[in-house]
Amino acid sequence: MKKQRILIFGAGVIGSIYGGRLSLAGHDVSILARNKRLAELKQNGLQLKSNNQDEIIKPKATMISELGSDDIYDYVFVILRKDHLIDAMPVLSQNKSKNFVFMVNTPLGYGEWINALGADRIIPAFPGAGGKIENGVVYYTLTNRLIQPTTIGEINGIKTLRIMEIVKILTNAGFSTSISCNMDSWQKSHVAMVCPIAYGIYFDGGNNYTFAKNKDAIKQTVLALRESYSFLEKSGFGIVPAKMNLFRLTPICILNMLISLVFNTKWAETVISNHALSGRNELEMLTYDFIKLAESKGFDLIELKKLNRK
Repeated sequence: MKKQRILIFGAGVIGSIYGGRLSLAGHDVSILARNKRLAELKQNGLQLKSNNQDEIIKPKATMISELGSDDIYDYVFVILRKDHLIDAMPVLSQNKSKNFVFMVNTPLGYGEWINALGADRIIPAFPGAGGKIENGVVYYTLTNRLIQPTTIGEINGIKTLRIMEIVKILTNAGFSTSISCNMDSWQKSHVAMVCPIAYGIYFDGGNNYTFAKNKDAIKQTVLALRESYSFLEKSGFGIVPAKMNLFRLTPICILNMLISLVFNTKWAETVISNHALSGRNELEMLTYDFIKLAESKGFDLIELKKLNRK
């Protein structure tokens, strides 16, 4: 397929994974990094090790620290935590590239992004990967299609040519990929899951392994999950994809057991716990936004607030 000029705006775990794999797939990849991470990448290069590889892979990528207005890319993948996005928006808005793929968690829709860049340049998406950085090496795993593929879609839900092209690009780079016709509801549904789970880990005070053994933390997390999805269902936002209804419909005793089993795994450490513990500022912002969104619709997320108070 055609070689694309791609910028990864953000050199954290997820940005490194996508940048590295897109480079290995033959694309011209630049990664914008700052401070310690930039120095690390310039000194040792990008280093990736997946959970099913024995060796560290070193994909080629150009490291940059600034983005000029006339530095045009076919696709700019914005892969930042929400709490870091505010400072980045003025830089992104002055750049003249046409396609910005926002892999950023948000329950509040895309109004701020549209105001800054224009609706036609924004492509909401969400990654299907997780991991951590240790001594400059990104240790990671990709989530499969059943659990959570890389998900992407236009704001208006139309399957455009550029969406199909991005799906092909990501699929060729080894990512399980899915198109959503309602990314706004998809992201609200995702926040409804990650906020109670993250706060369940904070409530426990440890990590996924200690959380898996903490019956009180699991019980309160399950109550918060059911409440959050009930809000989405009753408010009219909807639950997307439909499989997320399992948090609302599965009996509490079974959910307690499933969460205990799933969280006592290396997979949960890599995909969930690492981000919850390292990205607490973002999860606190998302939880605040989600609670306020519910309140704006007349719903009080009491069970989520109980986790939040611990």
